[in-house]
Amino acid sequence: MSLERPDHSAGETLEFKLKNVDNSVANGLRRILLSEIPTLAIDTVKISENTSVLPDEMIAHRLGLIPLSSMKARRMNFVRNCDCQKVGCSKCQIRGSLRVTCPPQSHSLDVYSEDLAIEDDEVRPVSIEKKGVWIVTLGRSQTISLDFIIRKGIAKIHAKFMPVGTVAMRFAADIRLNPVAMAQLSVDTRRLFVKRCPAKVFAFDDVKELVTIADAQKCIYCRECLIREPPFATSAPLCSVRLKRTDPVHEKFDFTFVVEATGVLPVKQLIFDAFAVLRSKLQSIREGLDSDPAMQGVLPTRTIGNAPTAPRVLDQEALEGGGGGEDDLAFTMH
Repeated sequence: MSLERPDHSAGETLEFKLKNVDNSVANGLRRILLSEIPTLAIDTVKISENTSVLPDEMIAHRLGLIPLSSMKARRMNFVRNCDCQKVGCSKCQIRGSLRVTCPPQSHSLDVYSEDLAIEDDEVRPVSIEKKGVWIVTLGRSQTISLDFIIRKGIAKIHAKFMPVGTVAMRFAADIRLNPVAMAQLSVDTRRLFVKRCPAKVFAFDDVKELVTIADAQKCIYCRECLIREPPFATSAPLCSVRLKRTDPVHEKFDFTFVVEATGVLPVKQLIFDAFAVLRSKLQSIREGLDSDPAMQGVLPTRTIGNAPTAPRVLDQEALEGGGGGEDDLAFTMH
């Protein structure tokens, strides 16, 4: 497994390749990026005064969705694990406030996330806008006065803790042209075949008048190149599109990831944090297996069915001391 970091990875979007890994590992990494990287967000809001047009619940909801820089999250405790027994201390929460009043001589006043007063210089709202995220517009003499608490969390608990906007994962493609079938097409039809691909995977060589593969990794598996309707009706498929297997025996593939960060953490840091979470999960499984007396020594296994190629699985019934029952799948292959 290798991680490639190209020169264009700086910024809010990162594209990297994950090579020679199982599908479950790649999908596990994707799910961790979406839901299990700790970040900071406004968790509790206490509103003392609100004379704006928005109700208290909507203002609290908008505050919770403001992205906050979260490098300090790795040094903070989850509330459930803190020594303060959920009372609240500097190790598990950060306090802040918002006090804004529209002057009587002004028609209106826009309130942005830069108006939040947070009692920690490391934590600040994140936005591509100069003044930050727009919260509400106050009318003449309207006032908002509130206090809030910032806590650490993950997106499994609430979407406001999500550190990414998008995580796209695609398999590397293995595309092969059929020269015999291509020879049955006219030159104009070959050019049309190249234009048919929405991802620009193919190119046309004007000198040799042949279709070539420009970039197989752009393939989005739309199957447009596999359609054999006129004018592409030939005796055989014009090409084949498969998943590129780097290890056919163990079903390992290459993947391309595109990660779009919200800005609460550097996009490269998100990748390394995701691998750290994945590693800790695998370590927990290993420790659990090693500490289970039933897993010591040679574990009993059985085949699913009687076919020569039937896979072997852990015999759960033998571990539990039983025999037969609904878990016995052998009858399905008789």
